[in-house]
Amino acid sequence: MSSIKGPVRFRFRRPEDDVEVLIQGDSEWVETLREDMGLADVGWVQPMAVTGRKTITNDEELEDAEDVVEEPIILQSDAESVLPGPPPDPGRIPVVRRIIGEMNVDEEMEKLGIEHPKSPTADELADLLSEMDEPQPITSQVSTDPIAEAWLQRLMKMAVRKFGVTALPLEVIDNAACEQLERSGSELELWLEGMWRLGKLVKIHGGERIGYGPSPRWLEAD
Repeated sequence: MSSIKGPVRFRFRRPEDDVEVLIQGDSEWVETLREDMGLADVGWVQPMAVTGRKTITNDEELEDAEDVVEEPIILQSDAESVLPGPPPDPGRIPVVRRIIGEMNVDEEMEKLGIEHPKSPTADELADLLSEMDEPQPITSQVSTDPIAEAWLQRLMKMAVRKFGVTALPLEVIDNAACEQLERSGSELELWLEGMWRLGKLVKIHGGERIGYGPSPRWLEAD
């Protein structure tokens, strides 16, 4: 008679006779059924829980195993947890207290060397464009005006990479590059609108002003 209490699993196998018995239930009921079936002295019993057991590598060992009672494994949650390294020392953690809303974000960014994005003026962009040679025309995409599109691409690259802005107001584009783009006013707006419809630009509505910025794929096109 097994000394295991609670739910158990009984298993007996005899491969040469094509016999396999599996009984699960309360230990007393399982033992009673084993005796009735004449299996009290064969097979093995194990608790129905997380258990460790001997590894059986072949059918002969499985057949010869009798009354193998398996011992429960102690789970990590039941054992004392030991963390690696020295014990934590809260006293070594610096305490920083600030009143909510007191920190000046701009000043802290300057201390870290982070520049706050500044929208460029038309004069700044115009000066930079005037120092450049005429670009090669756009050839990788269909274009109604390859040279003007190449100038616009240069303008947008400066806005993104030098000044950290993702779009320029329509009037800034007009005042900075009307000569290179060879269009101004409503003509320029219609041309930029066409570029937006082709997916080369993104359009941004900012209150009473409209701005245009480059799509990443078009910005890297040659």
